[in-house]
Amino acid sequence: MIAVLTGPIGKALAVVALAAALLGVGYWKGHADSRAEQLRDTLAAIEKREKIDERIQGLDGIALCNELLGGGVHVECNELRGVEEDTRNPARRR
Repeated sequence: MIAVLTGPIGKALAVVALAAALLGVGYWKGHADSRAEQLRDTLAAIEKREKIDERIQGLDGIALCNELLGGGVHVECNELRGVEEDTRNPARRR
């Protein structure tokens, strides 16, 4: 048995086993790196979304309408005047 391991067949098996181990480690590292990159991208998207949410929550209905229609003042958005007070404070509805 020891003669087989120290002979040319044993050396070939050792090379194959080492190559398989290196390929496995390389695959695992590549998979882990890609997963880490995915997590970083997800975190960046969440942070960007939080900033957008904060900005949107600070806008009233008319400002939000104007922003969604591309900035500036739009006639359609002026129709929202008076609606916001009713929806934000239901007790004050007329």
